[in-house]
Amino acid sequence: MKTLLLLFTIALGAFFPYGHEYTFLIRYFLMLMLFFSFLDVKIDKNIIRKSHFVILVTIIFTSVLIYFLLKPFNQILAETAFVTAIAPTAIAAPVIISLKKEKVEFVTFSLLLNNISIALLLPFLMPLIMNSSSDISVGKVLLPVITTLSIPLVIAQLIKFILPKIWKQLINWKDSSFYILVINIYIATSEASYYIRSELTSSLEIVFLIAAISVALCILFFTLGWFIGGKEYSSEASQSLGQKNNAFTIWISLTFINPLAVLGPVFYVFIQNIYISWELFKHRDFEQI
Repeated sequence: MKTLLLLFTIALGAFFPYGHEYTFLIRYFLMLMLFFSFLDVKIDKNIIRKSHFVILVTIIFTSVLIYFLLKPFNQILAETAFVTAIAPTAIAAPVIISLKKEKVEFVTFSLLLNNISIALLLPFLMPLIMNSSSDISVGKVLLPVITTLSIPLVIAQLIKFILPKIWKQLINWKDSSFYILVINIYIATSEASYYIRSELTSSLEIVFLIAAISVALCILFFTLGWFIGGKEYSSEASQSLGQKNNAFTIWISLTFINPLAVLGPVFYVFIQNIYISWELFKHRDFEQI
């Protein structure tokens, strides 16, 4: 059902791009999603594994590698592939792993490690690899990224310790963050559609190339995760690497790169949700055997 809703949202943004006027709201919706994610964050030092850091390095290495591989052919395509690949672990990844009855703590640590590390790295990485085509500096990226991540974290933890009754009520609303993501996807797709209609000078072929790269990256990351996790954490590592925080890279795309680049994360979130829906369906069938 959620996958169909995502498909409908993407189509709505493509054909009725009225949401392009509200792109400034994407950052605040992202902060709200992060707030719900950080409400019940727990860190168990015993769950930390070498594979956590291998996952982080894989995200960074793959995103930089694909950028430099595609740059000689098309700069916009290279930037789109980079921002799609660099996305950290999704906020909803621990929820999916809990539904599969796997080790939630593993994915929770990946969520924190990858989101914080990539948020701190991006302001320094983006100016180095995109300075030829974009007016990006460390100063322009660092403060917005840090505040976007830190404010929800601080507020969530303050409520947890100071207002425990309100915190318990907010926990029950955590799943509503999916619908916030849906709103973000509509706005982002609207902005990309509006850009294609009004400003895109190249052919629509690049849109299909972005879609193809997003599919390839999704398959690559989920597959690599199974190998990185080994026998003990294959499912958890696959989810940590493959299920991405596309709301974060949607904001990065629209704020610092190019409206067309947002199509990478938008296509990726659609593909990953098809795969996750299949995973959960398969898991349900297995439980009934």
